[in-house]
Amino acid sequence: MASYKVIYVLTLLTAAVVCGQAPLNTRLLGGSSEVTDGEWPWMASLQKDGRHVCGGTLVDEDSVLSSADCVSNSSTASDWTVVLGRLKQNGSNPFEVTLNVTNITLSNQTGSHAAVLRLETPPTLSNYIQPICVDNGRNFSVGSMCWAAGWSFGAGGEEQVLQEIQTSVVDCEDTRSDSVCTEALTLEQGFSGGPLMCHQDGSWFLAGVLTAENEVNNGPQGAQGKNQRDLECWFQVFVF
Repeated sequence: MASYKVIYVLTLLTAAVVCGQAPLNTRLLGGSSEVTDGEWPWMASLQKDGRHVCGGTLVDEDSVLSSADCVSNSSTASDWTVVLGRLKQNGSNPFEVTLNVTNITLSNQTGSHAAVLRLETPPTLSNYIQPICVDNGRNFSVGSMCWAAGWSFGAGGEEQVLQEIQTSVVDCEDTRSDSVCTEALTLEQGFSGGPLMCHQDGSWFLAGVLTAENEVNNGPQGAQGKNQRDLECWFQVFVF
C-alpha cells in the first residue's frame, strides 16, 4: 500500500483559467496504454543544466508544484528551468516550451515535502499545456481509479517517453484520516515530484505529489504485494 498524506493546499486560481481539462486524454474511454502528446497536459519536467531531474505539475498559470526533495541540493531559482508540453526526454517535442523559474517556495511545515516553482512568464495554454485542479478538502473514495506519471531513466525506450501507472484508492487501515492510500506502486527515481491524478466530476484533480524513497518497503502489504518502492505524497498550504 502506498500512503499519501494530505496537508491541505490553498490555491487562488485566476477566474479565467479552466483547470483539469485534458481533451486529448482517452484514459476514461478505454484508450491505448501508450502515452501520447497532450494526454497529461499539466506534466512538467524540472531541469537543471538541461537535464531532467524531477517531475512536477502545473497547478496555476505560472506555478508548478513538485517535491521539495527535488530541489534540496539547490533551491536557487536561476539554477532551474521548467519544460511544459513535453512527451519525450530524448527526441522531438513540437508542443513544448521551456520557462525560467523566478522563485522557489519550500514548505515550512514539519514533515512536508512540497515546493512551488514560480515561472517567469505564464505559458500559452493549449490542448498540450493546461493546469490541473487542486481542491483542498476533496475526498477520493475507495475504488477511485488514479494515475501516476513521470519520466523514468530506465523505461520509455531510447527516447524516454513519459510513463504512466494506473492504480486505485484503497482503505488506509491504521493510517491517519488525512491520508489517501493506493495500491502499491513501483516507481523509478525520475517519477519524484510528479503527480498522482484522479478524475472526479468531469475534471482531473491532483491527489498527491510523488516522492520515491531510497529504501524499499518490505513490510506486509496484503494483496497489494511486497518489495514495492515506498512512496509518500505531500501537500502544503500555498496561496498562488
